[in-house]
This record gives sequence, C-alpha cells and structure tokens, in this order.
Amino acid sequence: MIKLTNVSFAFSNTDEVLNNVSFEMKDGEFIGILGPNGGGKSTFLRLVLGLLKPQKGKIEINERKISYVSQTTSLNDASFPATVKEVVALGFVKNKPLIFLSKEQKQKLNNILEEFELSDLKNKLISELSGGQLQKVKIAKALISNPSLIVLDEPDAGIDENGHELLIHTINSLNKKGVSILFVSHHKDDLEFANKIYFIEDGSIIPYEEELKRGHHHVNL
Repeated sequence: MIKLTNVSFAFSNTDEVLNNVSFEMKDGEFIGILGPNGGGKSTFLRLVLGLLKPQKGKIEINERKISYVSQTTSLNDASFPATVKEVVALGFVKNKPLIFLSKEQKQKLNNILEEFELSDLKNKLISELSGGQLQKVKIAKALISNPSLIVLDEPDAGIDENGHELLIHTINSLNKKGVSILFVSHHKDDLEFANKIYFIEDGSIIPYEEELKRGHHHVNL
C-alpha cells in the first residue's frame, strides 16, 4: 500500500513540483503514470521511494521489498569492473559475492539471464554493453529478488522491440501473481493492463480520464 495525503514538494528557488497531491495505491495493483517531461513524474517517484521527503503532507508505505528501475541507460558507474552475472546477482543481497549464492539462487540467476537474453553476455563487463543491454541488466537485477512492489521510470529506454515486448509481458505476468506495479511511461500502450492510469502535470496528479476531457495531448498515445 502507498498513500500520499496532501503532499507538496519544491526544490529550492523553484515553483512547487507537486502541490497538495493525494494518491493511493493498494497492494497488488498495477498503476500507470503518464505526463510530459518536467511535469513532476520523477519527483513523485523519488518521494514514493523515500529519496525525497515531502515538505508538506504525509506519505505512508507498507511494502515488504521495493525494486526500482530508472529511466537512464547507465548504472551509477558503468566502468565498474563487474560482469553482467555479478551485477544481476546483486539483486539478491547487495555486495554478496557469487560464491556465496545458494544452489537455488544460482539456478534463478541462470534462468533470469536466459529470460532476458543475457546468457551469452553473462561474463562480459558491464562497461562493454550497449545502452539497451545495460537496461536489460538493470531490469533483471530488479526482478530477481522477488519484490512486492516494482517501480519503473520509463524502463524501456534504449531497448529494442523484442526487449520491450519481453519487458511488458514480464511486468504483466508479475502483476497477475500479485506483485504491485508502479509504471511511469510515455506510451499509454505500455499500460494496457493497468488497473488505473494517472496523469501528472503542473503540480497535480489526476485520473487520466480527466486529462483526456481537458483535451491535452502531451504524451504518445
């Protein structure tokens, strides 16, 4: 469960990015978020993830384990001397070497590498990957730990068509198994199976149906 009550946030010397926003997401829901660049989507996610604190209002979160996939196509340091399988394995327990993984964890690691077509790249350094390949690594790392909530911020950046279809299929399958999904996208088609879709712009978050009534068309429909 995620609940924001009358939340406001502004960076210093700027207008409020979010103004008196209220939002609720129940366990197991698939919630889609649309909106223009600079409209407040990423700030909203950073508040949900606890990376920012609201200046007004209250945020309540009751999730066992949250995984996050960002919109960038680079890790914090893509030159870090780690292989694909080592980075994905960090999704189990951070800084736990591969040699300490259980037999079941090693099998799951191999399975997810195969699912995301990374098996042939598993021994490659992440610095040698393309942007799309790196994004697949990040998604696999986020999913391997069996999170109760997955937060995705335009995760298909740099991914080819096959990779994009795999991502959407995986997200929908996980939601059917009870995993909560909070998915920010520029493409409404990505959110076909969402329980609800919201639109963030000018400090507000409203149901997408209300945005359509306004006649705005900032996003790719």
